[in-house]
Amino acid sequence: MKLAGQRCRKHHPKTMSVFRVEKNLIIRPENVAASLARVFDHFEAMFADAQYERSFGIAGQRFRVRSCSDAYLSQADLALASTPNTDQPATRIAVGIAGKGGFPTLTWGSQYFVERGVEAALAKTRYRLHHFPEKSFWQLFDRQTGCGIQIMPTEHGYPDWDPGSPLRNFLQWQLAKDGGALIHAGSLAVDGRGVLLAGAGGSGKSGTVLSGILQGLQTVGDDYVFVNPVSLTAYPLFDTLKQDHVGLKRLQLNNHPAIPKRVNWQNKYQFYLPDLGHKGPDHIQLGALLLPKITGAAKTTLTITTAKEAFLALAPSGVSQIPGDRPLLYSVAAEISRRLPCYRLDLGPDPTEITRAIRHYIAEF
Repeated sequence: MKLAGQRCRKHHPKTMSVFRVEKNLIIRPENVAASLARVFDHFEAMFADAQYERSFGIAGQRFRVRSCSDAYLSQADLALASTPNTDQPATRIAVGIAGKGGFPTLTWGSQYFVERGVEAALAKTRYRLHHFPEKSFWQLFDRQTGCGIQIMPTEHGYPDWDPGSPLRNFLQWQLAKDGGALIHAGSLAVDGRGVLLAGAGGSGKSGTVLSGILQGLQTVGDDYVFVNPVSLTAYPLFDTLKQDHVGLKRLQLNNHPAIPKRVNWQNKYQFYLPDLGHKGPDHIQLGALLLPKITGAAKTTLTITTAKEAFLALAPSGVSQIPGDRPLLYSVAAEISRRLPCYRLDLGPDPTEITRAIRHYIAEF
């Protein structure tokens, strides 16, 4: 199984901050950019006071993440599809607990947090912001300096989806400078050439990816990938896999030692690509966009479809999950749908036959 702490795990002695820290800061909706600038005045204090550090290489970029919680970074070790670090200057992210060390307690200065209004206010500024009021969870990013701040109310005070895709917003906000976007889709490939699989929950996307992996196909992600729409190249972000009990039984994985005893917030079992002995490529060249669907048909078939149908399958779920860069995400999804051949993938009942059909199609690129 994948072991925590295998990527540049470093422990640093606790450092007392030499910076003056304001413990309570209000993010004011009428002047949100100025409020965020005030928070970033304390970034060096937060980064210095977080005593645990990891370094990740994601899609050719380097990310240094410091946190006061080693457990949080250990989870990130498992989930992030890190590759050897590049020589590029690092994006720095400080992860901490509100009111502890150099991390202030943030308060939204209005009764309601209106996400779209905040995005509009920040669209032409250097800043990005995500706030999850139900958890008092904050993510702030300064695109000009490449610095990010994540503040949680407790060590485990993050949204339910965060363990499977930690730091997801920061990855998008930083990688977007190269013109690409985080896409909500699966992937399968043969010898570095492959396809995206897009569809809503229950379409069979994750089961198709998992079946392909078990039969020797490559992947750069089951749920999210980063795509450069110019080169049509997809890069891995996360090693996370998720599958329900029925899917695991169908693939004869229900007794696999990598499968945890408990389900996650989606009532699925969450595990990781290295648990299955899979070492994916650092990128794949895309040749098509497939829209899987469980139809009950006797045999898997591919039928050409329109760019519009493909776009409607690809864009909405991804765009809704990444705040701040929605226009860019729509644009990238539209470019992918226009430039790639698009097919409906009506799934047969046999996982082996499904994988054989996809492998055969990729071989014809």
